[in-house]
Amino acid sequence: MRTRTGREEVKLISKERDNLINKLVKLNVSKVTAEDLIKNNDQALIEKWIEAINYTNADDKAAYLVKAIRENWQVPEEYLRERNSREEKIQEDLFKEKEKAKQQEENKYLDKVYESLSSEERGKVDQEANRNFPGFLKKRLEKELREGKLSKIIQLTLEEQRRKAIKGSNINN
Repeated sequence: MRTRTGREEVKLISKERDNLINKLVKLNVSKVTAEDLIKNNDQALIEKWIEAINYTNADDKAAYLVKAIRENWQVPEEYLRERNSREEKIQEDLFKEKEKAKQQEENKYLDKVYESLSSEERGKVDQEANRNFPGFLKKRLEKELREGKLSKIIQLTLEEQRRKAIKGSNINN
């Protein structure tokens, strides 16, 4: 593992500092004041207030921002609620992704189980899958099976019904 040299750290800090100055300047804070704020205040607080300033009713956002940072004010509640809501959404999305990945793994496993079955056992699984096929698709399934060509929707539904049949039996143990 390669560690950063002092020069690389200075460049990184300098770049972060410049980005923060630019953000403050875009909010109409003078460059001199922005540099002073960064020099004398916590960077995390400045970042937070740059995001939170839009949740205030301030007429002069730049002046409000400078005073809030210098006096270490708490960010508005509305900003905190919004940020927590975003974080909860991110956590929810991560959970859903993990669940989806887990489901895909289970599907792969059940598909392998189906492929490993004898033709007689597959026939039993297929009978169970066909019996539990959703009613509105049952006639379409029968027609497509007779024709020997399954549409994508029927194929996917059949695979899902097979997996349910395997899970419901003692085959996968």
